[in-house]
Amino acid sequence: MTAVRPAAGVPDPSVGELLAAWLPGRRWFPAGGASAAGVRVEPWLAVTFDDDAPGGLDEPDGADVVVLLVRLRGPGVPGGEVVAQVPLVLTDPAARGPGFVADVRTAAGDVAVHDGGAHPACWLALLRAAGVGDGVAADALVAGGRVVAGEQSNTSVVLPGVPSPDGTGGMLKILRTVAPGPHPDVVVPRALTRAGWDGVPRFLGALQVPTAPGTTTALAVVGELVPRARDGFELACEHAGRGESFAHLAADLGRVVAELHAVLRQAMPPGPLLDPATFVGGLRDRAALAVSEAPGLAVRAPAIDALLDDLQARLPRLRLQTVHGDLHLGQALHGETGWKLLDFEGEPQRPAAERTAPDLPLRDVAGMVRSFAYAAAVGGAPDPWWEAEAVHAFLARYRQSADTSAAVSGLTTRRPPELDPPTADAVLAALVLDKALYEVVYETRQRPTWVHIPLSAVDRVLTRPR
Repeated sequence: MTAVRPAAGVPDPSVGELLAAWLPGRRWFPAGGASAAGVRVEPWLAVTFDDDAPGGLDEPDGADVVVLLVRLRGPGVPGGEVVAQVPLVLTDPAARGPGFVADVRTAAGDVAVHDGGAHPACWLALLRAAGVGDGVAADALVAGGRVVAGEQSNTSVVLPGVPSPDGTGGMLKILRTVAPGPHPDVVVPRALTRAGWDGVPRFLGALQVPTAPGTTTALAVVGELVPRARDGFELACEHAGRGESFAHLAADLGRVVAELHAVLRQAMPPGPLLDPATFVGGLRDRAALAVSEAPGLAVRAPAIDALLDDLQARLPRLRLQTVHGDLHLGQALHGETGWKLLDFEGEPQRPAAERTAPDLPLRDVAGMVRSFAYAAAVGGAPDPWWEAEAVHAFLARYRQSADTSAAVSGLTTRRPPELDPPTADAVLAALVLDKALYEVVYETRQRPTWVHIPLSAVDRVLTRPR
């Protein structure tokens, strides 16, 4: 394992100027390209890797790896302020490599700056510091590595040379928005792996660095690679486009999500009791904000209030629990052994404390229900039955699996929260509405021609019998 230590000083000003111009164009930039102009980039901490520590980096000659943690403040930044991780590889200008950004002139001389997320020297440094691949030669550990295309909130790298129990390799996930304290994408997969549940890729290790006395910040997570796996959303879109039923896959996904919730009740500490007024108050606040930002919702405000009034009147005090927090088809992989669930960070646009708080499992169910609607629209399903059938199959199997036994993968789990069917339906409807309202605001801002997709879901929920 390689030692990690704070850098001796702040980055050269020329590197800071380069980052201020370069960061807003990255897909993972938390503020988004449209609102990046007013964002201030402030260096917070630099971390370097000790080549001389036992089991040192054996990195390519002349490549220096430094991880910058920069504070972003301004409009469009979630919560007004976040810390972003920017790993860099610095080389001689004659040794430009993958992820090259620019040559800069510093007080120490000219250097070539590279995006560490795309450079093997950085992958190697993060793996070694996480204690993954000790004893494996550097070249073999990063051979065949490739960055996963299209990811927006983090940077993931497929690394076939990483040793794993099934010999399939590893996936290095470089967290781009970081915060001090336990990270759910470390804590939850590690707990599920220790519990022996196979519905997540096996947790292999993580890099967590001290950033304050008694506090660490997670920078990277390594999980076992799921071979020949398909992204769940892409798979669903293909079925939708062909008019081919997705019911069998949706049903099996419902079973896996029910198992997830059951094992989380066993593997993670119980949450507090839900207070109905507080819970529904949060839904009201988000609904009011959506109505104020999306003009098409104003006429629906009275019906939204009535639905939430009904929910508050019937909602009991339930024990909350750890949930996924941002579950949709894109957070699921389908491979040779079935479905695997990924990415336990919660919704990236919500404050960290809010998106990692214990919640109702039906929050995850609502997210998946909405994802089927988007798969039908994006895939171009020729008939409305495609979405309805997939949702029905998913919900039926989820409910069946949640009601069955307490035994999942040989574990005896605590019973799920008790909700009678009508109340469970009311809770799910309210959470689907909450998700659809969020989507209406997003589509209004980003893709106005898509607003009809979530707006039709809002209307279906508001006109359902109660």
